[in-house]
Amino acid sequence: MNVLISSLLGVSLVLACADKDNSAATDKASKDLREAESAVREKRSDFVTTGSDVERRQRQLGVEQQQLVDKKVLLERNREQLGSAEGTLVQAHAAYAAAVRERFAKLDAGVAGLATKLDAASVDARVGLAARRDILATKLKAMPAAADSSWAAYTRT
Repeated sequence: MNVLISSLLGVSLVLACADKDNSAATDKASKDLREAESAVREKRSDFVTTGSDVERRQRQLGVEQQQLVDKKVLLERNREQLGSAEGTLVQAHAAYAAAVRERFAKLDAGVAGLATKLDAASVDARVGLAARRDILATKLKAMPAAADSSWAAYTRT
């Protein structure tokens, strides 16, 4: 009888376990695990993409910064050249003014020499020289006395 009772107890235990199916709990845990793995893969992909975007943008900014530095260097070089050119212009203007004064002196001397002669050719020459002098004086008055005053707007103050 002990054997029978133990057999019945064993069978009832097996039947009791067979009636309770706990696969739903493991299926839910398995589903949750798959969803978590999917979320991790998605976040990892987003992280890698964002990291790549940040690195690419940093490289672009580095290139843009170098271009800006190069432009600043070029601007400074142009500013120096502008100042030098302004100085050269002032010197050229002074040399031209001296040459014009010398030419005026020669013309005035020629006109004075011709004024002492009264023949028709001398009178015509004197009138021609006086006209050339007046034209030259008019051109000289139209020429600005100095460099463009707005050039200082391009220099550092």
